[in-house]
Amino acid sequence: MSSKNICIGGRLRENETFFGGIRKNKIVSSPLDKIKDGHEFQQIIAEYFRSLKNDDHEFNFTDINVLDFGVGCDDGCDILVEFFFEDAICKHSQKWIVECKSHKKAIGPDLVNTNKIFSTIDAKGASGYLLVCKNDATASLKRKFNECSVESKKKFIIWNGSQLWHKFIKRKSLIQAFFLEYYQEKFQDNNAEKKYNELVKKFENKISEEGKK
Repeated sequence: MSSKNICIGGRLRENETFFGGIRKNKIVSSPLDKIKDGHEFQQIIAEYFRSLKNDDHEFNFTDINVLDFGVGCDDGCDILVEFFFEDAICKHSQKWIVECKSHKKAIGPDLVNTNKIFSTIDAKGASGYLLVCKNDATASLKRKFNECSVESKKKFIIWNGSQLWHKFIKRKSLIQAFFLEYYQEKFQDNNAEKKYNELVKKFENKISEEGKK
């Protein structure tokens, strides 16, 4: 079996195969590194949430509304996502404040104003705050978010680059629109569906193993 570069998370590893095999330690690159700037990163995040409106997914909401406020918004809310649900009694919704950070380095507490986030959550009637990082968040920021969640009874969530790519590869229309080179290399051949399913399964196993550590 020939080997090739493949991304199952935040970074590509040289000579890794779809079905396992010898790995070398040389880090190549991630498809997320192709994103030009913070504006494009934010656009892709907003489009990911919009794609859930039309694509098949495993969630139980009935509708979704996505407001992209554009780059430069200084209240900590780049995107406002509202999910709509319906039960036997009534229709109801849940809002999330989404902030996007495309920095190459991990995001620390100095780049996130939690006091301003609390004000924004209250002002927009949101249930919580999601920080989406192209790289990751520092350990100190993760501890801060845990404290904020406990103290405020609101949810403070972080998605790192590895988790984000895991969500992206389940949305082939998103990959085709924003990561065309990766789409053409990985999906446009006779074994595309098999490779895609193997790719998703392998990465889910990786995430599961990391969660046990």
